[in-house]
Formats: sequence, C-alpha cells, structure tokens
Amino acid sequence: MYDIQYNGTTGASHGLLLYDYPEFSGAGKSYNTFPIIGGRGELVGTDDYISNLVISCTFSVKSEAFSQKIRQIKKWLSGTGELTLSDSADAYYQVTKIDCDSIERDLKCFGKFTVKFTCTPYEFLRTGKTAIEPDANGTVRNPGDLSRPIYLISGDGDCTLTVNGNSMEAVVTDNLTIDTEKMLSYRTDGTMQNTAVTGDYEQLFLLEGVNKVQITKGFGLKIIPKWGYEV
Repeated sequence: MYDIQYNGTTGASHGLLLYDYPEFSGAGKSYNTFPIIGGRGELVGTDDYISNLVISCTFSVKSEAFSQKIRQIKKWLSGTGELTLSDSADAYYQVTKIDCDSIERDLKCFGKFTVKFTCTPYEFLRTGKTAIEPDANGTVRNPGDLSRPIYLISGDGDCTLTVNGNSMEAVVTDNLTIDTEKMLSYRTDGTMQNTAVTGDYEQLFLLEGVNKVQITKGFGLKIIPKWGYEV
C-alpha cells in the first residue's frame, strides 16, 4: 500500500489511507525579462531562485473515536521535519511548513482531508546524512546534483579548507562546523563562530561528480554531504 512517513511515523500507523499518489507543485525557477530596444521580444534571464516544492496528499480516515483520531493526526502533522514517500524510501524531503484542509466528513466515523507539505525544492538522499571523509586522493564523489554540505573540522589554530580550488580561512578552537546551506559557522556546543571564518560559503558547495577537498595538515575533516537531486 502506498504510504508516507513523516518524522519516522507512517500514515498507516495512524489509520490513514492515501486516496491517490501525492501531487507535486511549485519548485519553479524565477526569471527576469528585459526589453530589447528596437528589437523583437525580450531577453530572458534567471535570478537563480527556485520556489518551494509543495507535496499534496489526500487521506481518508475511519475511526469510531473520530474527533480524537483527528486531533492525534493534526498533532503528528505539525512543525518541521522529514517526509518520505514509500516508493522512494532511500530519499526524503525537508518540510518547512504543513497546511491541513478542513475535514470532509461523509459519515459519523469516516472522512477525508488534504495535507500540503511545503518543502525545500530538493530530494535528499539518505546516504547524504552520514559523515564521510575525502579519499586517499583528497576527493569526494557526489552522486547527485550540486549539494550544500556541512563540514566538521577538528583541531586548534588557523587552517584553510579548500574545495575545488576555492578556500575558506578559519580559526579553530577544538572544533568548528561550517554549514554551507545555512551559511553559518559554529561550535558543537552551539557557540556561533561566524567571525572565525573568512570566505564564500557558496564556493564550498559540492559539484556533481568528483570534487577536490583539502584541509591544512594537522586538522581533522569530516563532511555531511547532504547530496541528492534538484526537483
């Protein structure tokens, strides 16, 4: 049976049945147009912005304690987290918002409703959640599209992290986390360290295929690659 899993819990465990496959919308690129003086048409450019992805699921629910069951479901479908579709169990979507439509109650103990998951427009592979290290040649192979990894550095002193020839300078005191998606640097205890780094976070993204990753000798480096596919 086709199902979803949200934050580790399936719809079936709540007595939900999907009416049909989820619907995908959004995740479109934003374009700018510019008139051509004395010419035909317009020039079209992109500002490299992609809108959020919306995944809509319509469920049916049957319960003798209908109102109590709906309260439980709404509590489950709240906040942010990870959404997995049963036909793609090796991947997940990062949910930033959830909207539930009103319940269409056909009978005393039966009804249906639609849930809209607003997600980051990227399908993350579960293998990208595991920390890895560059191989003996100092390379990392990205099996998906461009990804925004998290770099975990250990050591003390001044170091340089270099990715595909692009460098970021850092002052490390025991440990430093560089999160390229959030564009933040911090210690494992949560202390912000943005002023301890100098460089461009975007230049540390992992490209599709082979990437050259190096760090100053004497420092440890692990990478949570967060790879996957654009949608």
